[in-house]
Amino acid sequence: MRRFVLFAIVSLFAALLFFAWTTWQQAQAFERETETIITRLSAESQVEQGKNQLLELLSFGYYDNYSKHLEELNQHKELQSAYAKSVEIMAWLFGGTALLLLLLAWFTRSDLGDVAYAMLGIAFISLLVGLATPILSIEASKDLPVLGETLLQYQSKGVLSTLDALYDNGYWWLALVLLIFSVVLPMMKTAVGGLTFFSRTSPLLEKWFHISHHLGKWSMADVFVVAILVAFFANSGADSLTHAEVRPGLWFFLGYVLLSMLAFQLLGRELKRE
Repeated sequence: MRRFVLFAIVSLFAALLFFAWTTWQQAQAFERETETIITRLSAESQVEQGKNQLLELLSFGYYDNYSKHLEELNQHKELQSAYAKSVEIMAWLFGGTALLLLLLAWFTRSDLGDVAYAMLGIAFISLLVGLATPILSIEASKDLPVLGETLLQYQSKGVLSTLDALYDNGYWWLALVLLIFSVVLPMMKTAVGGLTFFSRTSPLLEKWFHISHHLGKWSMADVFVVAILVAFFANSGADSLTHAEVRPGLWFFLGYVLLSMLAFQLLGRELKRE
């Protein structure tokens, strides 16, 4: 029975890693298709396609570059929609598998400590996806006379891509600060918390737990999530041109924050009991 439970737990964690990896891959593919669509809807491209449309009309369809452009644009939009749907499905499968893992951890021994460690494992995987996947996109577009739908500006950022942009623009010190408090410390906090699993019957348990607790005080992961949500609501519907959209990375990042907070609360209770 014990071997079966261990096999089930390992299998569920493997499934979580697969769904997390696939979510990241599909999200990256979605971003690539989005960038292609953006290029085709830029003002420069629309001016060029306006000329092609006129030439196609004057040549009675013999010069068909404009029709080909529309066909390719629709194909990219269909691919974009398919990737978005795939990301959503993978995210739901990740959440469902995580729930099964937590239920298995609880029903095996009815031990909140086991549930807490399962939460930490799920939280760590969620953090990796949340860091590497876009979390928010903001676009400004308008239906212009003659040109039609034209994209004026588009930005899609995640935690790591934001750090990379700050470094490329010369703000290496700010990138370093954000790297430490939004990436390194959250990962160290979760990793150190997970180490207590191997010292549950050791005097080191309390020491490891307090180290992770102090690391959590300096972590800015929860602050980062709040800042992103504020930016989302500030840019969503601010005017008719600007539209903000939450990307899947934010939900994984939020999942990390909530699961890690709850896990350390449960571990703290277990420590007090002992």
